[in-house]
Amino acid sequence: MKRFLMILIGVFLLCPALSYAVGTVTGPVVTKATVGQTQRITLAYTFTADAGAAMASTTLNPETYRIAGWYLYEVEVDPGTMGPTNGAWDFDITDAQSYVVTETHIDDESSTATAIYRFASSSTGYPMIRDTWTLSIGDNAVNDASVTVYLTFVSN
Repeated sequence: MKRFLMILIGVFLLCPALSYAVGTVTGPVVTKATVGQTQRITLAYTFTADAGAAMASTTLNPETYRIAGWYLYEVEVDPGTMGPTNGAWDFDITDAQSYVVTETHIDDESSTATAIYRFASSSTGYPMIRDTWTLSIGDNAVNDASVTVYLTFVSN
């Protein structure tokens, strides 16, 4: 039995392929402001790919920041020094019902240029956060790429 346990421990220690890294997400860094009578909050997340170019996703619970019922006003994506795949990567927000809130508005982005999307120009208007959203970066093939995403919400 001792020998079996030693072999089992050895397999786990010598097989790093059994542990999967999927990049990291840090943040959010929270910035609050009041403009007239409208409250505004910006949440900044930094997504960093791992050595295999995989990006992690994260969730945003509106209750954590007391923004349930607020509107997503603007999304800004800012690639890092090592940006994701040029002209291919996407940023998506998916709600609890699997609806992609960002639709195709933040798709096929530049690896170097900052992009800002304001939902006022959308036919659907400003999305309201009611439940937990999943934030994710897709279609990246660049190892160690990073993107900072700024989500600005306004009160109703």
